[in-house]
Amino acid sequence: MWQKFQDLRKKNDEMKIIKVPRKRKRRRHKKGTESDKPTNTRERQEEREKHWDELKQYFGVNDRFHPPACSKPPPKSGLEKSIERAIAEGDIAKAEEMSDRLATRELAVNIAQAADCRDFVQRKQEEEALRAAQKRKKEITWGFEAKKRWETKSNMGFM
Repeated sequence: MWQKFQDLRKKNDEMKIIKVPRKRKRRRHKKGTESDKPTNTRERQEEREKHWDELKQYFGVNDRFHPPACSKPPPKSGLEKSIERAIAEGDIAKAEEMSDRLATRELAVNIAQAADCRDFVQRKQEEEALRAAQKRKKEITWGFEAKKRWETKSNMGFM
């Protein structure tokens, strides 16, 4: 019996030496311990993304009014011409810088057009709401429809 106890003890010690990797439990963060700075930046980021998403839906709204791509290409701007000149001269760094400026300018134009479109849509919605409010205001309080129904109902017997 003593021998069996000793064997089991040795096995137990060996098992302790050979550690089986255990799954670590995830610790939950407490809500009160977070600092205010990350939440402020997160809120700002969410606000920017919301503003950006609001503008994104208006990108390319007026593209249908531009001539198709298969027609004559539009005239090149001065910046595009200077990019081609820099490439011809072999000044690639200058050409890249000007290309970045051109891309920034095009993005700024797209953003400005999207903002104009958004403002136009908001203005139209406000005008429609104002018209609907005025229309509701013009309606007579005693309800013309109810009176008309009453009159037509009373006339049904004479047909």
